[in-house]
Amino acid sequence: MKPFNYIQIILLTIFTLISLSNAKTAAWISLEGDVDPGMYEYTARAIGEAVEKNPDYIIFDINTFGGRLDAAFDIVDTIMGIKNSKTVAFVSKKAISAGALIALSNKELYMLPGTTIGDCAPIVQNSDGTPQILGEKIQSPLRAKFRNLAQKNGYPELLSTAMVSPDLSVYELHHKDSTIAVDASKYEKWSDSDKAFWGTPKVLVDAGELLTMTDEEAVALHFSKGTPQNRAEFEKMLSIEQVHEIEISWGERFVRFIAGISGILLILGFGSLYIEFKTPGFGIFGIVGIVLLATVFLGQYANHIGEYLPLLLLVAGVILFVVEILILPGTFIFGIAGIVCMGLAIAFTFDISQIPSFIPGVESADTNAIYPIILYVTGCALIAAIFPIVASKYLIPLLPEGWTPMLKADLEEAKSPTENIVEVQIGEIGKAETPLRPVGHARFKNKSFDVQTRGEMINAGESVCVIEITDGRIWVEKSEGLSVS
Repeated sequence: MKPFNYIQIILLTIFTLISLSNAKTAAWISLEGDVDPGMYEYTARAIGEAVEKNPDYIIFDINTFGGRLDAAFDIVDTIMGIKNSKTVAFVSKKAISAGALIALSNKELYMLPGTTIGDCAPIVQNSDGTPQILGEKIQSPLRAKFRNLAQKNGYPELLSTAMVSPDLSVYELHHKDSTIAVDASKYEKWSDSDKAFWGTPKVLVDAGELLTMTDEEAVALHFSKGTPQNRAEFEKMLSIEQVHEIEISWGERFVRFIAGISGILLILGFGSLYIEFKTPGFGIFGIVGIVLLATVFLGQYANHIGEYLPLLLLVAGVILFVVEILILPGTFIFGIAGIVCMGLAIAFTFDISQIPSFIPGVESADTNAIYPIILYVTGCALIAAIFPIVASKYLIPLLPEGWTPMLKADLEEAKSPTENIVEVQIGEIGKAETPLRPVGHARFKNKSFDVQTRGEMINAGESVCVIEITDGRIWVEKSEGLSVS
C-alpha cells in the first residue's frame, strides 16, 4: 500500500502543479450606460490600473445602447493600445451601435444567451425627433475603423462593415463544408459556373438594413467565441482563477450623471438667470443660475474630485457662511449648509486609525469607512458647542473674585435708559434735524436726541411732539400748529 500511496501523492502534486500553471488572472472592467466622455475617463483610468497588475486577461463587460462616436473612438484606441494582456469583450446584455465598435476592439468576444450586438450607423435626431443616418463623410471613417478592427482581431471584415453601411447587401454561400460571405453587388457579376458551384445564396444582410446579431448568430458568423450561461461559466472557460474588479468611482459616476441631465440643468440655469435679470438686486435666482451652469460646464472635470474633496468642502462651507452673513442674512439655510460642509471636510481628512476604539464601528470598519469618522467628528463638534455654554453658566461663576474672566454683576439693579432721559418730557415740542423715516434726530432744548415715529414720515425742520418715552426710545409725532418753545 505504501508505494501506491506515494504514487497517488506524486500524481496529485503533478496535477496540482498543472492546474496552477493553467490558472489565469483577469481584470474586470464594466462598461454600462451611454458611451460618453465620462465612460472614456473611467475606461482609461481602469485600464491603467489593470495594466499595473499585469493580468492574463482584461475583460470588458459591455452593456450599452451606444452613445457619442468621439468617446467610442477614444475608448477603442485605448483598448487597442493594451500590449501584454489579452483583451476580451463580454456582452452581458447588449452591445449596440458604439458598443459594438468597443466590443470588436477586443481580441476575443463572448456573449451571454439572449444578448445582441451590431447596428452601428451614426445617427442624429431631426427637428421632429426622428432619427436620421449621417452621410458618407461620417460613415466612411467609421467603416474604415470597423475594417481595421476586423483585420487586427480576426473578425469577418465584410460583416463588420455591414454593421455600419445600410446600403450594403451580404449573401452567405455554402459548398460542402465551406461557407463564405460575399457582397451582393459583386455576386451578381460572377459567372454562371461560379454561381452554380456555390448554389443558391442566403441573404444575411439585405439592402437598407444593418447587421445586428443574436448570441447564436454571432457564433455562427465567427464573431463570438462562445455562449456561456453565466459569468462563472465564462471564467471557467478561460481558466480564470483570480479576478480584480475595477469599480467606477463616485466622482466618475457624478460626471456621467451630470452629463445625462445637462440639458435640464442648462434650461433651469438660464431660466433662473433670466428671472434674476428681470428682478432688482441680486438674490437666490442668480445664485441658483450660476451654480447650475457651473455644474454643467465644470462637472466634466469632476473625475478626480475625490482627491480634492475636503478642500472643496471647506471652501464651499466658507462661501455659504459669507452668503449667510452678507447676502442673505437671517435665512439660516446657508449657515447650516456651511457648517455641514466644513464638518464633512474635517471628517474626510481623518484616518480611521486616528479615532479612539470605543467609537462604535471603528474596530470592524476598514480604512475607507466614513460613518464612524462622521460620528466622531459630529460628537466632538457637539461637545465643543455645548461645553462653553455650560461652563460659562455653571462653572466659571463658582471661581473666586479675581480668578474669573466673567463679570459677576447681574441686572437686578440695572435701570432703564429712559430714566436717564430727564431733559425730555412727554408733550415737549422740538424740531426734526433730519428726515424721520421713521428714525432720525430731533432737537429739544438745544440738545439732539435719537427719535422714532410710529411709521409717519416727517421732513427735516418740521416740528415734532414727544408722545411716549419707553425702552430707551423717544417716540414722536408731527406737531401741527405748534412751535418750538
